[in-house]
Amino acid sequence: MTPERLEECLRVVRWPKDTLAEAIDVPSEAVTAWLAGTEEVPRKVGAWIEALCFVHEAAEESIPPTAGEGYGTGPSHEFIPVYSYNLLRNLNAGAVPLRRLFGSDDEGAVFFLVSRGLAARDGASLMITEAGRLVGSMKV
Repeated sequence: MTPERLEECLRVVRWPKDTLAEAIDVPSEAVTAWLAGTEEVPRKVGAWIEALCFVHEAAEESIPPTAGEGYGTGPSHEFIPVYSYNLLRNLNAGAVPLRRLFGSDDEGAVFFLVSRGLAARDGASLMITEAGRLVGSMKV
Protein backbone atom coordinates (compact mmCIF):
# COMPACT_ATOMS: atom_id res chain seq x y z
CA MET A 1 0.00 0.00 0.00
CA THR A 2 1.37 3.39 -0.92
CA PRO A 3 1.34 6.33 1.48
CA GLU A 4 -1.10 8.10 -0.86
CA ARG A 5 -3.52 5.16 -0.82
CA LEU A 6 -3.28 4.92 2.98
CA GLU A 7 -4.11 8.62 3.23
CA GLU A 8 -7.06 8.16 0.84
CA CYS A 9 -8.39 5.18 2.85
CA LEU A 10 -8.17 7.16 6.08
CA ARG A 11 -10.11 9.97 4.41
CA VAL A 12 -12.82 7.55 3.21
CA VAL A 13 -13.30 5.98 6.66
CA ARG A 14 -13.03 9.44 8.28
CA TRP A 15 -10.25 8.43 10.63
CA PRO A 16 -7.31 10.50 11.80
CA LYS A 17 -4.02 8.59 11.93
CA ASP A 18 -4.27 8.20 15.71
CA THR A 19 -7.55 6.29 15.38
CA LEU A 20 -5.91 3.85 12.98
CA ALA A 21 -2.98 3.43 15.36
CA GLU A 22 -5.37 2.70 18.22
CA ALA A 23 -7.48 0.31 16.14
CA ILE A 24 -4.52 -1.88 15.18
CA ASP A 25 -2.58 -1.34 18.41
CA VAL A 26 0.55 0.28 17.02
CA PRO A 27 2.30 3.48 18.08
CA SER A 28 1.04 6.62 16.36
CA GLU A 29 4.60 7.17 15.12
CA ALA A 30 4.34 3.99 13.02
CA VAL A 31 1.31 5.34 11.16
CA THR A 32 3.08 8.68 10.73
CA ALA A 33 6.04 6.84 9.16
CA TRP A 34 3.73 4.89 6.82
CA LEU A 35 2.05 8.11 5.70
CA ALA A 36 5.41 9.80 5.16
CA GLY A 37 6.69 6.82 3.18
CA THR A 38 9.69 6.30 5.46
CA GLU A 39 8.39 2.85 6.46
CA GLU A 40 6.40 0.39 4.39
CA VAL A 41 2.82 -0.36 5.40
CA PRO A 42 2.75 -4.03 6.53
CA ARG A 43 0.88 -6.16 4.01
CA LYS A 44 -1.68 -7.45 6.55
CA VAL A 45 -2.38 -3.89 7.70
CA GLY A 46 -2.78 -2.70 4.12
CA ALA A 47 -5.19 -5.54 3.30
CA TRP A 48 -7.26 -4.82 6.42
CA ILE A 49 -7.44 -1.11 5.67
CA GLU A 50 -8.43 -1.82 2.05
CA ALA A 51 -11.26 -4.09 3.27
CA LEU A 52 -12.40 -1.43 5.74
CA CYS A 53 -12.28 1.19 3.00
CA PHE A 54 -14.31 -1.04 0.66
CA VAL A 55 -17.07 -1.45 3.23
CA HIS A 56 -17.16 2.30 3.89
CA GLU A 57 -17.28 3.08 0.17
CA ALA A 58 -20.20 0.65 -0.24
CA ALA A 59 -21.96 2.22 2.75
CA GLU A 60 -21.52 5.72 1.30
CA GLU A 61 -23.36 4.57 -1.85
CA SER A 62 -26.42 3.64 0.18
CA ILE A 63 -26.75 6.48 2.67
CA PRO A 64 -30.46 6.98 3.25
CA PRO A 65 -31.82 10.38 2.28
CA THR A 66 -32.51 12.52 5.32
CA ALA A 67 -32.95 15.98 3.85
CA GLY A 68 -36.49 16.16 2.60
CA GLU A 69 -37.52 12.86 1.06
CA GLY A 70 -36.04 10.78 3.89
CA TYR A 71 -38.86 11.85 6.18
CA GLY A 72 -41.70 11.40 3.71
CA THR A 73 -45.18 10.25 4.71
CA GLY A 74 -45.24 6.99 2.80
CA PRO A 75 -43.09 4.33 1.24
CA SER A 76 -40.95 5.33 -1.70
CA HIS A 77 -39.74 3.06 -4.46
CA GLU A 78 -36.09 2.22 -4.45
CA PHE A 79 -33.91 0.30 -6.87
CA ILE A 80 -32.44 -2.88 -5.37
CA PRO A 81 -28.98 -3.57 -6.79
CA VAL A 82 -28.69 -6.88 -8.61
CA TYR A 83 -26.09 -8.25 -6.17
CA SER A 84 -28.45 -7.53 -3.26
CA TYR A 85 -31.44 -9.01 -5.04
CA ASN A 86 -29.53 -12.22 -5.76
CA LEU A 87 -28.64 -12.57 -2.09
CA LEU A 88 -32.28 -11.86 -1.17
CA ARG A 89 -33.37 -14.70 -3.48
CA ASN A 90 -30.90 -17.04 -1.77
CA LEU A 91 -32.27 -16.00 1.63
CA ASN A 92 -35.77 -16.87 0.46
CA ALA A 93 -34.61 -20.52 0.38
CA GLY A 94 -33.35 -20.29 3.97
CA ALA A 95 -30.99 -18.50 6.35
CA VAL A 96 -27.39 -18.08 5.20
CA PRO A 97 -24.45 -18.28 7.65
CA LEU A 98 -22.83 -14.83 7.94
CA ARG A 99 -19.33 -16.33 7.94
CA ARG A 100 -19.98 -17.43 4.35
CA LEU A 101 -20.62 -13.83 3.33
CA PHE A 102 -17.70 -12.00 4.99
CA GLY A 103 -14.72 -11.32 2.79
CA SER A 104 -16.81 -11.45 -0.36
CA ASP A 105 -18.76 -9.05 -2.54
CA ASP A 106 -21.83 -10.06 -0.53
CA GLU A 107 -20.76 -7.80 2.38
CA GLY A 108 -22.22 -4.78 0.57
CA ALA A 109 -25.38 -6.74 -0.19
CA VAL A 110 -25.76 -7.68 3.48
CA PHE A 111 -25.45 -4.02 4.50
CA PHE A 112 -27.98 -2.95 1.87
CA LEU A 113 -30.58 -5.59 2.78
CA VAL A 114 -30.28 -5.13 6.54
CA SER A 115 -30.36 -1.32 6.32
CA ARG A 116 -33.60 -1.51 4.30
CA GLY A 117 -35.27 -4.04 6.59
CA LEU A 118 -35.29 -6.72 3.87
CA ALA A 119 -33.05 -9.07 5.86
CA ALA A 120 -32.04 -9.39 9.50
CA ARG A 121 -29.25 -10.97 11.48
CA ASP A 122 -30.32 -13.92 13.59
CA GLY A 123 -27.35 -15.02 15.65
CA ALA A 124 -24.68 -16.16 13.20
CA SER A 125 -27.04 -16.20 10.22
CA LEU A 126 -28.75 -13.78 7.89
CA MET A 127 -32.44 -14.37 7.26
CA ILE A 128 -35.09 -12.79 5.06
CA THR A 129 -37.76 -10.59 6.66
CA GLU A 130 -41.42 -10.37 5.68
CA ALA A 131 -40.63 -7.10 3.86
CA GLY A 132 -37.94 -8.97 1.92
CA ARG A 133 -40.40 -11.69 0.94
CA LEU A 134 -42.81 -9.03 -0.35
CA VAL A 135 -40.20 -7.60 -2.73
CA GLY A 136 -40.77 -10.45 -5.18
CA SER A 137 -44.55 -10.41 -4.91
CA MET A 138 -45.61 -7.21 -6.63
CA LYS A 139 -49.35 -6.63 -6.65
CA VAL A 140 -50.77 -4.33 -9.29
